[in-house]
Amino acid sequence: MLHTIEDLIEKINAMHNVALQLHRERNRYSAISGLEYDHSLCTHLVEQIQSMALEIANDKQGKEIKTRMEYKNGNV
Repeated sequence: MLHTIEDLIEKINAMHNVALQLHRERNRYSAISGLEYDHSLCTHLVEQIQSMALEIANDKQGKEIKTRMEYKNGNV
């Protein structure tokens, strides 16, 4: 893995935050309001999540599972 476990956690948290934003935007309007959600914004948010997921899926460089703790202690 090229990135550290902590990098992975940060990316997953970012995906979660974007997914929450998507959920809020998509469900902002009720059916009886007559208003429609912003389809282009929702599509963009879905694409952001997919892009981050693809980055995680494609992180196949190296066999070591890295953590920042090792680097802070001077271990490599």
